[in-house]
Amino acid sequence: MPIPFDNTKFSSAPALESLPNEILLQIISEVVLSSTWPDHKLEQASPIAGTTKTGWKGLKRAEEIPSGIHAVTLTSRHLHDLANTVLYRTVVLDREKDVLLFRRTVDDAQKASRPGRTGKVSITSAFLRNVVKRLAITHAPMYTDLAVFTLRKLGSKVSDSDIATIITACSGAHMITIPSQWAHVLRDIEKSAEDSEGGEAPGNLNVTELLLGSYVDLAKTRCTIPPIAQWRPSAPSTPIHSLPVTPSTTRPSTPNPTLQYDTTSALGDLSPATIFHHVTHLHIAEPAHAWYSPLALLEVFPSLTHIALPRRAHANTENDELFIGDVKAILLEPRIRMVIISIFPQTLVGADQDQAVNRDASGSQDIKDSAIWLAAEGLRKGEGRLFVVDGHSGSWRQEWRGPAVVASPRGPGNWWRKVIST
Repeated sequence: MPIPFDNTKFSSAPALESLPNEILLQIISEVVLSSTWPDHKLEQASPIAGTTKTGWKGLKRAEEIPSGIHAVTLTSRHLHDLANTVLYRTVVLDREKDVLLFRRTVDDAQKASRPGRTGKVSITSAFLRNVVKRLAITHAPMYTDLAVFTLRKLGSKVSDSDIATIITACSGAHMITIPSQWAHVLRDIEKSAEDSEGGEAPGNLNVTELLLGSYVDLAKTRCTIPPIAQWRPSAPSTPIHSLPVTPSTTRPSTPNPTLQYDTTSALGDLSPATIFHHVTHLHIAEPAHAWYSPLALLEVFPSLTHIALPRRAHANTENDELFIGDVKAILLEPRIRMVIISIFPQTLVGADQDQAVNRDASGSQDIKDSAIWLAAEGLRKGEGRLFVVDGHSGSWRQEWRGPAVVASPRGPGNWWRKVIST
């Protein structure tokens, strides 16, 4: 929700308002960065949709709002509007409450944008569409079944309709981060938006950078049962055979041929390549439990130039070979400028979890002794566009936390440049 506006509390600030908006936005960003919660209010205050866990946009009692940013919003209407611009440039929804509150903000913005509405309202549909540049939905309603799968948490209040409505409202965002559990909503955004209560069309999504919590099959209809796990540990330093550059897409994305697919999916009416047409940077954050072909992603994202692919160390040697073969084929594409392979330690907990549990009772195995690391490093030595890095479970969520992400006009910064510089 936006910061409550009360013009009776405004004081004049002619000198400050005479500054260019660019400078005022920078000043407000510094105020946001320096704003902190009082210690005694930290646990009592609720995180607010569109911010991090130290968020503050929707709180109504002045004692619950950091004095710095609250004072700025009460200075003048102009500064109030600029403050909302800073607070909404990067929307981070880290908890269930964040998602539900931001959905309410979207609903209120739609009501405020209806014809015949009188009075000035700070947050409208046009405001969200034009101001929100980065949308990070880092909340994933999951529980972990340590036997096999990671499944959706029972009783979750967040629906596909909520996610679709939020994405539709932020159609001007050029960067979206989303857990794999919600990826099908993004894929089927047109149908999901039509089925939502608001029923608004998503307009022209112009996402150029997309982060998915894990692999998900965006080229097929949605799977109706979980894929089988791909746990088949191999010994350290098991050599990977020299492979010709042949696509692994001749093999199904999942090793279980008995899987059933939902034939009523919207995919029959909508091409994933159209939805993701503008995406140039694709970051798959963490490995999945089942095999998915990295090469198949090139068909879904026709404008792709940068791609980050995760892989689990000491897992399935056969899939390691397929993975390396796909990377070789991807590097043959002239449009590809950068490929990052993130190699994760062998763990039992699946993708989109903040903490990893070691599966090896005898202790963790060094990922740099794994067959996949040795094969990736061997490929990297002859290819300047390829980078091999350690993967850390939950790090993609951590990058969106903290007031600096909201305060900075660049959000969490350029992850791709960070990889090059390390």
